[in-house]
Amino acid sequence: MRAAARFAVAALVALSASAARADTAAEVYKQIGVKAKDVMNSSVATARVLPGEAKQVVAVLTYLTGKKDEVNALNVRLDVYRTEGDTLVPLFTRDAGKENGGFVGRGEVAILDLDGDGVNEIGFYYDNLKNELIQDRRLDIIVYDGTAFRDAWTGSASYDATKAVRDVPPDRRDRYLRKLDLANTRRTKGITLFMTKTMIAVAGERLPQPKQIQETFPLKPEEP
Repeated sequence: MRAAARFAVAALVALSASAARADTAAEVYKQIGVKAKDVMNSSVATARVLPGEAKQVVAVLTYLTGKKDEVNALNVRLDVYRTEGDTLVPLFTRDAGKENGGFVGRGEVAILDLDGDGVNEIGFYYDNLKNELIQDRRLDIIVYDGTAFRDAWTGSASYDATKAVRDVPPDRRDRYLRKLDLANTRRTKGITLFMTKTMIAVAGERLPQPKQIQETFPLKPEEP
């Protein structure tokens, strides 16, 4: 099995959210059908990700599937629930392994209010391990648009293809990091997503000094 896929423990972060009770985590495992001993790392938090006063449960699990092949031995998934008494009711699921064709690991969640309206957006991070010579940390920014959860942005939060000489064309052997620019994003009330991209290497060549680029992406439609 690939070295990265054998990663057993990584600390997960939940920003702007409160940690859920241990019994809530156990209920999440039960909902998904995963045994606690198979969970490699997890983050289970309560936060407002829907309009209204109630908080929802947001969980990201990295767990052993029981399959022996390196493609699907490990999985990462995001789940959002609402609570009815002591019962969790599923609202949304993102299965990274299914969407990536396997080869995933090190799930993480960041819960951030990108537009300042009091309802949080969800940042879903995981490693794409398809090529062990490429380090590709993926990020999906998921928003609630009034009717359903949807991807507002998806891409690489960090990327390093400088070692993939045989698999990647020379002009794409870059290395970079992306960081959310919360202050500038909030100034647009979440209409435009701002990111700072730090280029470390371009076309396989390390830059004398890292170069920062400000990137902008549409996050949500302007209000009429």
